[in-house]
Amino acid sequence: MINRIIIAIVLVILTLLIYYLGGIPLLIFTNLVIIFGMSEFYKMLSYGNKKYNKYLGYFFGLIIPNGYYLQKMGYINFKHGTALFVVGIIILLTYRVLRNQIQNTSEYFMNTLLPVIYVSFMFSHILAISFLVEGKLWLITIQTLVWISDTFAYIVGMNIGRKFFKKGLSVISPKKSIEGSIGSIIFTIITMFLINIVFFDGIKIIHLIIIPVIVSFFGQIGDLVESIFKREYEIKDSGHILGEHGGILDRYDSLIFVLPLMYYYIKFFIV
Repeated sequence: MINRIIIAIVLVILTLLIYYLGGIPLLIFTNLVIIFGMSEFYKMLSYGNKKYNKYLGYFFGLIIPNGYYLQKMGYINFKHGTALFVVGIIILLTYRVLRNQIQNTSEYFMNTLLPVIYVSFMFSHILAISFLVEGKLWLITIQTLVWISDTFAYIVGMNIGRKFFKKGLSVISPKKSIEGSIGSIIFTIITMFLINIVFFDGIKIIHLIIIPVIVSFFGQIGDLVESIFKREYEIKDSGHILGEHGGILDRYDSLIFVLPLMYYYIKFFIV
């Protein structure tokens, strides 16, 4: 228990520091999450005896965050990254042709790209948010809301879960309760109002409600989506790199869904 608390504190401090620094530290952090997250996903696929090419998967996965960052910094054109993607796909399928491998080729193709889309493409939106106006502050805000959402979903669920709604939230994760989910949303909204008072200036009330609802609701959906994958391959945690906290996907599953949604919401409706 003590180790779990120590790891949690260290992760919180490091994460907030990286968000505050932005730039290269954030890019390195993004690459590490993507590499370890994709590795855990490919390992899950191996439990189901699925075929894939993880090395080309890593190649695809790293093109996305690094290509995007270099483009935003003015070093390359987006077309360069697109060209690499096209070449990678051709190599992926040419390899099957040269090996005369027919069976399960479509599965091989999709299994190779699924972690790229689910982990790399989705999580790379963390970089997109960092380039928005007040991007660092938005990243810290989103992460704080995710932590509050997860924490109060657990606290409320443990104390009054299934007292009003007996069936629970989802058969995917039987321990989760509707009461915990509702409590999570309420406390996340309260936190957003407090953050607005301290750090922001003049965000409309409607946004102060919609933003935490998006974060809490889709953060919980992200958690359940990862649970689907783990249940499919009958494993408890995606990995053990974080000790009692499990793997990278166990820690960042909520952000995988929240980051893209928050990027587009902030971009289209706020900045």
